[in-house]
Amino acid sequence: MLPSHARRSSTPGTDCRRCRDRPLHRRVRLCIPAGDQSAVDRHHPRRSDAFHPIPGLRAAGLRPPVAIIERRVDSSGYAESVVRPEGENRIIVELPGVNLEQAKAILGKTSYLTIWKWEPGTPDAATLQQLDPTAAQKHPGYKPVYTGIDGSMITNASRSTDPSTNQPDVSISFNSKGSDMFCAFTRDRVTHPQGDPQNMLAIFIDKDLVQDANIISEICGGSGVITGGFTAASAQALAIQLNSGALPGTVSLASATEVGATLGASTVKLSLLAGAFGLAIVILFMLLYYRLPGVVASLALLLYGAIVLAIFKFFGITLTLAGLTGFILSVGMAVDANVLIFERVKEELRGGRTLGAAMEAGVHRAWPAIRDSNISTLITCFVLYFFGAPLIKGFAITLAIGVAVSMFSAVVTTQQFLQIVAGLRPARRLAFYGVQAPKAA
Repeated sequence: MLPSHARRSSTPGTDCRRCRDRPLHRRVRLCIPAGDQSAVDRHHPRRSDAFHPIPGLRAAGLRPPVAIIERRVDSSGYAESVVRPEGENRIIVELPGVNLEQAKAILGKTSYLTIWKWEPGTPDAATLQQLDPTAAQKHPGYKPVYTGIDGSMITNASRSTDPSTNQPDVSISFNSKGSDMFCAFTRDRVTHPQGDPQNMLAIFIDKDLVQDANIISEICGGSGVITGGFTAASAQALAIQLNSGALPGTVSLASATEVGATLGASTVKLSLLAGAFGLAIVILFMLLYYRLPGVVASLALLLYGAIVLAIFKFFGITLTLAGLTGFILSVGMAVDANVLIFERVKEELRGGRTLGAAMEAGVHRAWPAIRDSNISTLITCFVLYFFGAPLIKGFAITLAIGVAVSMFSAVVTTQQFLQIVAGLRPARRLAFYGVQAPKAA
């Protein structure tokens, strides 16, 4: 569906031969022509001769295919992707952090689900073209008959796990029309004895038979499960394809550009030095102003950074410029939380409390301010993610993750470190906390 045609280019003014280090960031740009305004006949989802024009689709413009591609890209979890129409018959797609083959797989593959029943007879030539011939003749003396239930009636598909076998499968939910048709179909089929092909439900994905199961009872809840020897990755991929739906027309690749890193080796080195220098300044300020609590804050900050980066790595989050900005801002908020705690501890010490009591009261009294500020920031992140432009979503995701971890770091990590310090006899001098000991009368 997508021809393998690509050209590689670099950012103007950048000599790729000098970028000897591994690229920091990669972006794939695809141009998809959509000018034929055709659609796939649901009975012939994979045949090139089964396309027919849809009256009025040109009037709708590129909104339907753009929306489908956006859902497909968003379901794949790629942050800061760009999907936009260009002219009347082209769609531009930009995906950060993927290679060209991954991009073509995301955009080009369409999984078309259909549900069939078995009736006595022999499959005709049309059926053998629509479906895999071996699957269509699985039950000798019976032929598959299309029920009219297809993937367009699916409202949601998600990867799940079979509790009895612990194997991945795909859970699907139907709209009201699909639910009624599925209920009537299973009610009719359950009257046949178990083992009879007429009692069986056949689910085809494109031409492939993925499930051929006996119907034990009528299913009228509007949901079902597709099993078929999936791996976790293949079940997730199928759920994404079923959720996004089929494109309303042919999909071909007009051009593809794989853009390498815009930062050369020297620029990357300078950026890392700048980040390290900025972090060193923050740590130095905390040490000079808060003294021993500054050491605690520095350790908590390093642990915070390690946890956040581990989360980014685990979920495969691409750190683009906007994402890095969100992460850096979350580091600042983590420092602010520690500042609030330490200022409260100093106030409690000046009020005559013991070190242990002052630390406990400081964390307890600073928590409402930390909680309220972080929750308001999280609400802002959710608004930016659901209503903002794709470029803003990466910023919102990294900031939300950083803020959530900073709340844990400030309340749990910092508090535990402070309790450890309070138990050390040499660390009980008030001068270590920037507080003068009260003078004897």
